[in-house]
Amino acid sequence: MGETYRDGAQIYFEKINKEGGVNGRRIRLITLDDGYDAKRAQVNTKELIEQHQALALFGHMFTNTVFASLPLATAAGVPYVGPYAGNETLYAGPVNHILFMTRASYSTELDALLRHVQAMGLTRVALARYDSPGGAILQKDLEEKLKAIKLAPVGVATMQLNSTQPADVVLKIIKMHPQAILLGVSGDDAVAFVRQFNQSADKFPVQFLARSLIGGHQLVVKLGSESRGIVISQVAPSPFNGETHIAREYQAALKAANAAGRKLVASYIGFDGYIAAKVMVEGLRRAGPNPGRPALVKALETMHHWDAGDFIVDYDENNHTGSKFVTVTVIGAGGHYIE
Repeated sequence: MGETYRDGAQIYFEKINKEGGVNGRRIRLITLDDGYDAKRAQVNTKELIEQHQALALFGHMFTNTVFASLPLATAAGVPYVGPYAGNETLYAGPVNHILFMTRASYSTELDALLRHVQAMGLTRVALARYDSPGGAILQKDLEEKLKAIKLAPVGVATMQLNSTQPADVVLKIIKMHPQAILLGVSGDDAVAFVRQFNQSADKFPVQFLARSLIGGHQLVVKLGSESRGIVISQVAPSPFNGETHIAREYQAALKAANAAGRKLVASYIGFDGYIAAKVMVEGLRRAGPNPGRPALVKALETMHHWDAGDFIVDYDENNHTGSKFVTVTVIGAGGHYIE
């Protein structure tokens, strides 16, 4: 997932560099792998700030590594743009002056999913989540939102990261007999959970729900027809149908990259990265020909209701949320997304 987000951003940066760069300067994206480990994320962040003298930090992946690295960026005054995370604490409270989100919060995504649950007439919702601080926050948010619509979760089961054999978790969920299961796990963990559920002798019809961070492309590739019917909230318009200007732009950039020897496919997470990169470049343009870190922060804050191509990004001194766009999709036949 991290590579896909990075690749989506990189094809936009490459496009800009081929056009002459930003204010005559080329963009260099330095990528370090933290392996989804908080301590490695801190080490990498220090290296980027101190050794590489990065103008900005871009595209940190997932909640635990963002929480580990963001304080280092804040202390150093380094703009922290487009992290692939959505924990509500990144949006609520006083504005962190160096943090610029480019995607709607997980809580906003959850609102959209629960509206879908209500529209389907489902009342029995279970949660499968990570045994982590982020998972606990999701559980609390779900319980509060269900209470507001006079429902309560029928139960919660937790699993560890990289739980490739989640049989015990699946069995616990099955005993709750839910109508819908919110998947608070991602990537291979989500694949393993769905597959284990479908292989259970006690399985029954259920609606799987997930937020965008689950990695829908990975579900389609690894689950095949078993991914059909999974409902996923998305924080960007469709990267496939070409109905928005930015989607057509993304598709053209993918085609150019693949013509040069890459092997990339369109995906929501890659499109998220592309959008974040476009926001980054617009901030650089506005910062002038020789931008420093404070100038970049100020430049990003001037992006009031900026249209990235039928996708609005909105920043000012008191708002670094960027976007509240959320849509709900269903994986259909052949892995196609239906909005």
